[in-house]
Amino acid sequence: MKVVDELPGWERFKRPFAVALNFAFGCHHRKLSRVFTIEGRSYKVCCDCGAHLDYSLKEMSLVSSRPSRHALRSLRTRHI
Repeated sequence: MKVVDELPGWERFKRPFAVALNFAFGCHHRKLSRVFTIEGRSYKVCCDCGAHLDYSLKEMSLVSSRPSRHALRSLRTRHI
């Protein structure tokens, strides 16, 4: 089940617009702090908006909920 399906009617209607506006005008988290590890959680902090972004010490990169461009590129180049 998608997150959008779990939202009430009005929220389901306005969420796509909020996501689009946030993408266009929101913070793109370009200025990040060093890595902090507190109570077993590693993260970086956006110096512009203060958002905490999860960080993988194993992969040495930010943890993203959407596929990275590198992952999509490798899917396109894979021979079937």
